[in-house]
Amino acid sequence: MAKLVEAASGWARTIGSALDKAGAAMEVTRYTERLVPSTRFVAHNGKSPSAPLTFISPSSTLVGDVTVGKGSSVWYGSVVRGDVNPVKIGSNTHILENCVVHVAKIQGDFPTNIGSNTIIGTGSIIHAATLGSNVMIGDRCQVLDGAVVEDGAVLLSGAIASPGAVLKENKVYSGVPAKEVGPVSEELTQKLTQNCNHYSGMAGIHSAECGKDAPTVARDELVRVDKLHRDPKYFQPDYSGEPIKDADDILGMGTPGRIFNNSLKSPELRGKEKE
Repeated sequence: MAKLVEAASGWARTIGSALDKAGAAMEVTRYTERLVPSTRFVAHNGKSPSAPLTFISPSSTLVGDVTVGKGSSVWYGSVVRGDVNPVKIGSNTHILENCVVHVAKIQGDFPTNIGSNTIIGTGSIIHAATLGSNVMIGDRCQVLDGAVVEDGAVLLSGAIASPGAVLKENKVYSGVPAKEVGPVSEELTQKLTQNCNHYSGMAGIHSAECGKDAPTVARDELVRVDKLHRDPKYFQPDYSGEPIKDADDILGMGTPGRIFNNSLKSPELRGKEKE
């Protein structure tokens, strides 16, 4: 009976493998799962996005005539689409998660221009609008076709700037539709500066992590576990960069018999080592 079950399981594995291969051969577009999904830079009408010296997250997409300035970042899940008109984003501007930046052509001919040192909060929509520099857009805001947000203006979370609206310089706006509620305080100005500096630093960290391949990630995990469990009084390996090459090293744990960082095998030879 046992032999019969063993034979049946072997046949099942063989048939399953054959079906898997047949299914893969029938796929029109094959999909290979990767460690980190690739950022989508998509050309449109012969124009490709340009984003040198920036952090564009692995799950974001830039389409067509899009220019992103130095030190800026586009975070996870966001889409910047410059298909029927251009999108220009200044330096040190940060578009946070799940935002949409688009342009218009049918109902008005509007590109999108976003200045420098600007923050666009999570889940916001910037559609065929102009944003100046030092602007703060809160979470889940909308700035719609032809609207202009002047330098230093602040749009509080959930507010909507209607098509063609003009948000004046250094003023705070809130509500639906957005209405002026007062001047920008020194506290808000400092918060914008702090946020820009914060996301600049975080962008560098995320860029480094997202650029790692599978072997590097695996090595990082081994190092983390090793540091967690290794007694600080015990031998400490070099965790930085490439490991030190040693012809006598065993499994990265050092050379057997080496004491006090020298390779003497007998105390009698101390002072008589070869140069």
